Amino acid sequence: MTMSRLVLSLICVAVLGGCGSAPVEHYYTLLGQPASVGGDQSGAMSRVTVTLASVTIPETVDRSELVLRSGANSVAVMDTHRWVESLKSEIPRAIANDLSRDLDGALVSVQADNASRDAKYQVYVDITRFDSVLNDAASIDAFWSVRLANGDQLRSDRVALRIPVHGAGLDELVAAHTQALAQLSEKIATQIREIDAGRH
Repeated sequence: MTMSRLVLSLICVAVLGGCGSAPVEHYYTLLGQPASVGGDQSGAMSRVTVTLASVTIPETVDRSELVLRSGANSVAVMDTHRWVESLKSEIPRAIANDLSRDLDGALVSVQADNASRDAKYQVYVDITRFDSVLNDAASIDAFWSVRLANGDQLRSDRVALRIPVHGAGLDELVAAHTQALAQLSEKIATQIREIDAGRH
């Protein structure tokens, strides 16, 4: 074997060996089952339009890796466990998906999707806490307001949610966060129903 072929063979072995030892990455999503677009669309909410105008999240979790609370003042970043897209995109889509389910027949969109600013109701959500504790709980604290297209605020409220994790894995922890967002969306939907009923 010539020297050049020997060097090439050693490079190939090194590359293949490095690839074989690379850690496997895992990806997670907060999006549950999509809201059904079928069924009866003649309900009271069928002509209502809602836009998630703004959703903010803590900077501590605004990264691709999952961030776990490991102590009162410490966190652990899971390098090989990542969100399939940024939480700034995932969370608004999850809330919009849940609102679509809770507000039967209403058209719910996300501002990032070029949704119309003329939607009947504008929803602003400020998530101040998004804590993940393995084998314990997913916790979300949030403040929200419902406004008209002209900016007039109709209602606002806040909630602190803690969903126990049923299992020791990250899948169960992410599922608990999905459930927490669903509960948040349900509370927002209840307010929108009450507001809309009072305006007719």
